[in-house]
Amino acid sequence: MSSMKKTGRILAWTLGLGLSLIVLLLLAVRAYFTPERVRALIMEYAGKNLKREIVLGSAYLGPRGIYIKDLKVAEAGGFSKGQFMSAREFSVRPDFGALLRKELKIRSIRADGLTLSVLQVNKETYNLSDLLPAAGEEKRKPAPAPGRGKPIGLSVSDITVKNARIVYSSADRSMSVTLSGLDLSVRSLTAGDLFPFRTEFTLELKSPYLNGEFPVLAEGRLALGGWDPRKGRAEIERAVLQAGKIVCELKGGLTDLIEPDAELSLRVKAFSSSELRPYFPQVPPRLLLPALEADSSLKLTSGKVSFRKLDFRAGPARGSISGRVAWDPAFDYSLKADVRAQVPELDTKDVAKKFRSVPKGIKVPLTDITARLALSPARTRVLSADISAKSLKVSASGEFSGTPPFSMSGGLKFTAGDLRDIAAIYPQLKAYAPSGAVSGSAEASFTRKGLSARGKAAFSDVGAEASGSSLTGLNGSAEFSGTHVKAEAAGKLDGAPLKISVGVRNYLSHPLVTLNTDLETLKVKASPPESAKQDSPAPAAGKARPAGKQTAFDISGRTRFGSIIHPNLTAGETVLTYDMKNVSADPSKLSGSAAFRVNGGKFEDLYALAKRNKAAKIALYPLIALGKASKAAKALKLPDFNTIAFSGMEGDYVFHNGAMKVQRSSLTSDLADADMSGGIDLASEALDLRITARLKETGVLSLPAPIGMTVKGTFDEPSVKPDVKSIIGQPAVKDKVEKLLRKLIK
Repeated sequence: MSSMKKTGRILAWTLGLGLSLIVLLLLAVRAYFTPERVRALIMEYAGKNLKREIVLGSAYLGPRGIYIKDLKVAEAGGFSKGQFMSAREFSVRPDFGALLRKELKIRSIRADGLTLSVLQVNKETYNLSDLLPAAGEEKRKPAPAPGRGKPIGLSVSDITVKNARIVYSSADRSMSVTLSGLDLSVRSLTAGDLFPFRTEFTLELKSPYLNGEFPVLAEGRLALGGWDPRKGRAEIERAVLQAGKIVCELKGGLTDLIEPDAELSLRVKAFSSSELRPYFPQVPPRLLLPALEADSSLKLTSGKVSFRKLDFRAGPARGSISGRVAWDPAFDYSLKADVRAQVPELDTKDVAKKFRSVPKGIKVPLTDITARLALSPARTRVLSADISAKSLKVSASGEFSGTPPFSMSGGLKFTAGDLRDIAAIYPQLKAYAPSGAVSGSAEASFTRKGLSARGKAAFSDVGAEASGSSLTGLNGSAEFSGTHVKAEAAGKLDGAPLKISVGVRNYLSHPLVTLNTDLETLKVKASPPESAKQDSPAPAAGKARPAGKQTAFDISGRTRFGSIIHPNLTAGETVLTYDMKNVSADPSKLSGSAAFRVNGGKFEDLYALAKRNKAAKIALYPLIALGKASKAAKALKLPDFNTIAFSGMEGDYVFHNGAMKVQRSSLTSDLADADMSGGIDLASEALDLRITARLKETGVLSLPAPIGMTVKGTFDEPSVKPDVKSIIGQPAVKDKVEKLLRKLIK
């Protein structure tokens, strides 16, 4: 028992002595490593390993580690070249026990107010390149000598960085990227293994293309690649970037911490285009953009980003992009894109509330869109584009050069399998009841020489309704080129066979139209009464459109009607020929010739027909003048020419600068035969006509000889003056006059 107590006392004295020796050793270490000596050792070590000037405010060895204040590291070449890094406070807590095992373990590193400046010197060199191993350096290092142990490894249990600032500037200083207010937390750092990290900072970007501040949060795991950042890698478990109310979430992995090779997934929540205007002012506002998802494989360098692939999904659209976007030495891009979208049904009245330029009442059906594009600043190429909705399909391809001299070329094909689908999109067309199918193709190009275009179309079984008339079974084709359009078609109008051919030359400046029409029966419904027209609202005062350049065209050809059925006219075969120049709303420049021939018919309410139709008024003026004369000469009790049956009617007119010369105008009827000659000024509507009529039936007298009359005034207020000599020369009138004279003589 006494021996055990003795042994215990020996152990206690031994332990106490050991502890005393350790305390004395620590006191000796602190006494040896004074702040001045610690400061000198740090500067000596840093100078040998970093090969850069170091400035310390203070440094000392505490019970838990080394503490440094106001650390500054110069750029290569000294502080005269600038400051590379600085820190207000810096502390390192080493694991002294691990040093005995030839292991360099650090319990914690703390840094506050850290700043780091990364400058691009040229395309391949940075201001920290001298601190990184040169390419292939490890391969050139000699193998360790036999018998030597492994080099001391380094690990850090905890790293905390607060309020740091990292600045990157491009070689020409046109772009800078600043990470400000950076907080970083790292656990279990080693040279080669992955270790967890978490960081928050504000990304400040200044460039010719984009400027702004964007809060960022990122967390994941990082590996330093044996202290070579080019061999490092990162696994981003979550990264969030905000631009105003736009939130972007990122995750994925990357290798090479200097010029990353990355596999990333991006998610952007739905946002308004107004949120983009602080960065891209040209973007239209208040446009709701759908959520975006993208998976990419890319290579990022200081001067460009290369997309091996970028698959995206945004609302109804999805697709993929490959290519590159560069900004050094100048902004450039070369991209290929495949886009697919299915646009849901849409009524533009909702969009028009926000965008006045969008027309209302368009009902967009479910639409499929596919496109393949090649994009660059100099040229945009549409390799293929297809749009389909119901029976409507459009396919296009082409390219556009956006650099002077601008140029464009391309082609498209279209099919409308059922024209009722177009009426469903534009409901205002439903009143015309369109039906049938149309298909065609077109090619166009625009260069410094001007626009060149050509195309063709075919239509089958086309039908429509308007003003009480019905077009059915129309089949034909049309084609156009840079200077010419022509079309031919055959069908039925109100059940009557119809053939039509039209050609237009020089349609871009002064159209030259050739029109030939053959319709077996023309059925014309009654025109709306004048009162209905007068009830329509008049243009507001002060809002009348300014008179612009008059659109004029030339027209020639032949029109034939097998018969005409009109509320005011029933006619047999009618043929019109015309060769008119400068046809427009301004009749003062009208020239050319026109003629017509009608084989029998009957007028009902002739004056109403002439009142509604100016062309009819000109052609029928002999009858109108006869009617005016019959009312003026009441004593003769002439027949009412407002209702008249005729066996034939012809007209032949010549026009020159708005003046119409009547070459021939004749009428053969059961009441009278009439001829007209003279002229009409179409601009002022001034009349200068000579009419000769042979009456066949009168109320009182028989007037077998022709009666002459002159017509002056205007269309609206004509002045009809009978030729008294021709009236007196009538046998019946002459006989009565002679009897009257005899009575007066007696």
